[in-house]
Amino acid sequence: MRWVFTLILLLHFFAGRTQHQDPSWSARRAIINQQCIENDSLCNVLHKLGTFEGHVRNFFMSTINHQDFPDYFAWGIGGGLGYYSPIIKNFQVGMSGFIIYNMASSNLSPQPPFFNRYEVGLFDVTNPDNHEDLDRLEDLYIRYYISQENKSYFQVGKFHLRTPLINLQDGRMRPNLQEGAWLELNEWEKIKFKSGLLWRTSPRGTIHWYGIGNSVGVYPMGRAVNGERADYAGNVSTQNVFIGQVELIPLKGVNYQLWNYYADNLFNLALQKAEFRKKTATHTWMGGMQYLWQNSVFNDTLSVEKQYIGEDEQSHSLSFRASVLNNRTSQEWNLNYTRITSHGRFLFPREWGVESFYTFMQRERIEGMGDVHAMMVQNNRMLDKQKHLSLQTGFGMYVLPSLDDARFNKYVLPSFYQMNMRMRYKFTGFLQGLQADFLYLYKGNMVSGLEEIPQYYHNKVDMHHLSLVLDYYF
Repeated sequence: MRWVFTLILLLHFFAGRTQHQDPSWSARRAIINQQCIENDSLCNVLHKLGTFEGHVRNFFMSTINHQDFPDYFAWGIGGGLGYYSPIIKNFQVGMSGFIIYNMASSNLSPQPPFFNRYEVGLFDVTNPDNHEDLDRLEDLYIRYYISQENKSYFQVGKFHLRTPLINLQDGRMRPNLQEGAWLELNEWEKIKFKSGLLWRTSPRGTIHWYGIGNSVGVYPMGRAVNGERADYAGNVSTQNVFIGQVELIPLKGVNYQLWNYYADNLFNLALQKAEFRKKTATHTWMGGMQYLWQNSVFNDTLSVEKQYIGEDEQSHSLSFRASVLNNRTSQEWNLNYTRITSHGRFLFPREWGVESFYTFMQRERIEGMGDVHAMMVQNNRMLDKQKHLSLQTGFGMYVLPSLDDARFNKYVLPSFYQMNMRMRYKFTGFLQGLQADFLYLYKGNMVSGLEEIPQYYHNKVDMHHLSLVLDYYF
């Protein structure tokens, strides 16, 4: 598969741009292309109207850990190419692939009691020693547009999907991908619908496709509610995830969304989100609220260690945001708060996506927790008049359950505070399509007298982390 995509990339860059060493091949290719253009054929349509899209990514990441605990770095480079056909009789086909190379890195394989957490996700978490054979088929779908305006569609195959919980979580070399069927109805101004059934997934940081149940446990599993090491990989019998959504705009500036995720023999999760925006001559004000209710539909006789979620587990989560945007300077301040109640842990497989709570900050999450208070303030601003250079800064405090409380603290994560700084720049002119993204963060410990052992500190608190990403889209 790697050689297929390498060949496609080489053909895309060089075909028609340089003289092939074999004149007979050049002549034959010219004749074929000319016939394709002149004839009234599908070949003509695809040749003239089909779209190629390319993406090259250069990603450097490093983590500096507490005292003498191991530090890490990794440098990955990759390239991909996609082809998207024109819409013919309301049908469209999309396909893409991507190749990754580990240019240089520290030892990313597990060295108990130390385990790499971030850098290994640039490549293949299931095989950290794999430095070269890192290619993946990504998009491969057929789409049917339901309306003449191409607003609504139904598609089947492999594709990128963005929802509040099953999403790209695009913080490594390549994002999450899904396989299934997806429907969007966007014909009406004040009401929209989305729905889908997923049966396979390819998590970020892997090159493989998994059945939905088999994907749960590809990432570290933490511990079970009895305090023992969790061991549910290969024991989740879920076959599909059904997603349904309705979006309402009842009044100007008001947006309401209801999402439901049903994973058979695992859980049902309902997410409600309401946001209100009010724009004045100088500012735009926004208030938002999310409420997430999750209940188990698991029914099996597996031991506690082999259960992803208990038979009677449920959780309630609330998240709030208040923000103000200066319309003239494009500077925004937002204040956020999230509460996961003590009814149970909020559980959602990390292999499927990242939670969309307003308090989310890159490189950490509060999935697997119960009885949580999280507070975060964030500032977004443009640093130049052309709006090419942006700066995002944030500070958050996350009060988590005791480290001894396995029932509410799945990943043995101490209460922490986090400071993020992210700068992004979009190039213009000759380098149009190039984007730079720099992230630096520090995570500090909030637990008094925390014992200095790897389980509590390593890749969790008292750590610095940075990444520099260069993306070129063409």
